[in-house]
Amino acid sequence: MSDPVLKVENINVYYGSIHAIKGISFEVYEGEIVTLIGANGAGKSTTLNTISGLLHPATGSVSFLGESLAKVQPHKIVEKGLAQVPEGRRVFAQMTVQENLEMGAYTQTGGLAEDLDKVYTLFPRLKERMHQTAGTLSGGEQQMLAMGRALMSRPKLLMLDEPSMGLAPILVEQIFDIIADLHRTGATILLVEQNAQMALSIASRGYVMETGKIVTTGTGEELLASEAVRKAYLGG
Repeated sequence: MSDPVLKVENINVYYGSIHAIKGISFEVYEGEIVTLIGANGAGKSTTLNTISGLLHPATGSVSFLGESLAKVQPHKIVEKGLAQVPEGRRVFAQMTVQENLEMGAYTQTGGLAEDLDKVYTLFPRLKERMHQTAGTLSGGEQQMLAMGRALMSRPKLLMLDEPSMGLAPILVEQIFDIIADLHRTGATILLVEQNAQMALSIASRGYVMETGKIVTTGTGEELLASEAVRKAYLGG
């Protein structure tokens, strides 16, 4: 097998005296959707924030495309091709849809019109609202905008943090259809999601997190079929 795009090895992360991440290790290979599932507070978002350089592990290592990310600034990590769509979307509310997308391309030189076309093809709703301020969009439209903004950096790995949070069920399905479409075009995705059923239904592989540890791993199909996972996370 080829080398992983992302390799997380034995990272421990603390918030002051709180041991938030306890020695977790996992990999993401090119073309995969890998999902981290678990209850609220399991450490999923902390893991993403550590990978993207917003937090620093006390021990262990994170490498991306074979290169250590230790001491690399977050904006330099984006330049290397790793983009995170944050929990809660965090769009620039006073800026238009198009201005938000252009902000996502700040690490790129050239090809802006082509990248915008790709995002507008993927999200036709954003094209209809390109001159509208982001703060006036619905929650689902803001999630599309946050994803589109990340795609403008031409990521080699796209990390999605709780993309379905706060959305109506019909919009959740729409967002997951878009994630599956991205995957079909060759995107490599690390997905953090409380909606375990939806996440595992599109994932190549999954890791189940509990209180800062990885407790179970398997293919999406294996975890969906697991009685323990079903009882804990799928309401079965």
